[in-house]
Parts: sequence; structure tokens; C-alpha cells
Amino acid sequence: MRRVSVTNLLTPFANGVRPVLAQHRSLSAPITDFLTVAVCAVYALQAFQTVLWDAPSVFVTTNYVYLRAPWLAWPLSPLLHGGLAHVVPNVLTLFVFGRIAEAHLSKIRFAAMAVLAAAGSIAALAGWGIAFGSDPNVAVYGISGVVFAAAGFALVHVPQHGRVTDLELLALLFGVCAAGLVGIEVFTAVLLRSPASINVGHAAGLLVGVGTAGVTRGCGDARQRPSTAETRQR
Repeated sequence: MRRVSVTNLLTPFANGVRPVLAQHRSLSAPITDFLTVAVCAVYALQAFQTVLWDAPSVFVTTNYVYLRAPWLAWPLSPLLHGGLAHVVPNVLTLFVFGRIAEAHLSKIRFAAMAVLAAAGSIAALAGWGIAFGSDPNVAVYGISGVVFAAAGFALVHVPQHGRVTDLELLALLFGVCAAGLVGIEVFTAVLLRSPASINVGHAAGLLVGVGTAGVTRGCGDARQRPSTAETRQR
């Protein structure tokens, strides 16, 4: 276990990659695992439909579904993605950091955070697009709201512990980077006077994660403690 400090934060792999991977494998995170599989399965269906329709890209297929079957697209919007460059980073960060956040929360609290982040990010993007977008047709989708919620949760929750694992330091570093990205987006939008360029879905998810950490402060910690043998090795 290591102290939460700037030096340790910048060296989350100081003890090597294997201990971090072992810590991650030991986590119990059925909700995150289900979401990861669901996103991959839905994207496979999107890709199959793209081939079936002979569409030029998954992006085109997804937007077409919003035009022709909004009753289907909007309920599935957190699981839909516009291409490999969109789905791969989201799936990887969801799997890595969503599992860490889930291990620190009860299943009910994590599920509530995930649902609120997914719905809130989509609603924020849709409303922002209607208010500041140039296209009257709005199609927003992606699981990044939940990813940023996991980041926001780690940002507030992890520093509450005096000593943490390398995996938790990595989650905290991700939280700092996520908050920095949102800050840069907002600053750039203000500087260029272009509110439409802000990804408010990221901001909404981050705020949900921060709020979850604030609400659960002092309510105990569901994280899995390392065994005595593991503690001695660190």
C-alpha cells in the first residue's frame, strides 16, 4: 500500500505491472462486466446492420436509426457508438476504471451512479445540441458518461484513504486527467466563444461521479481489502 501523493500518483506502476493486473483481476464487478459485454454486443449488431444495409460506416447506420426508429435508438443510446475510434476507448476505460469504482461501492449505489450518469450525459448532450447545435436533428450516444462518472468518483473518493493500492492510484490519475480534459474543453469553448464544442456528456458524467463520492463519504467503503500476504509484498 502507498500513500496518496503527487509522486506516487505519477508512478502508479512503481511496483510493476503484474501487481496492478492481479489487483484488477481480483475485483468483483458484475455490473461493469455486464455493461462492457452489452456495449460490445450492441456494437457487433451495429456493424452487422451496416454490412446488411451496405452503409458506408457504422456512424451513418447509427444516425439513420435515430431518424427512422428513434423509439429504439434513444433507449439504447448509452450502448450505441459511432465507430471503432469511439467504442474501443470507451470499452477499455469502462472495463478498467468502472470495475475499480464498483469495487468501492455497494452494487445498488454503483448501479444508481451508472444509470444516472448514462441518462444524465445523454440528456445533457441532447439538450446542449438543441440549444447550441446547427443541425435540427440530434443524435447523441455513447457510454462515456459512465466512464467519466467512474473518473469523478475516483477523483474524490480515493484521496480519502491514507494508503491505497497501485490500482487505486491509477484510478485517481485517470480521474485527474478526466477532470483536466473537461476543464480544457470548457476553457477552449469560452476562449473561442463556441459552446457547441463542449462535450457536456463528459462533464455531466464527471459531476455524477463526484456527487456519488460526496454522498457516500463516511458511509463505509465496499472496496476489497488486500490480504496480509499481499500487503507485505508492497
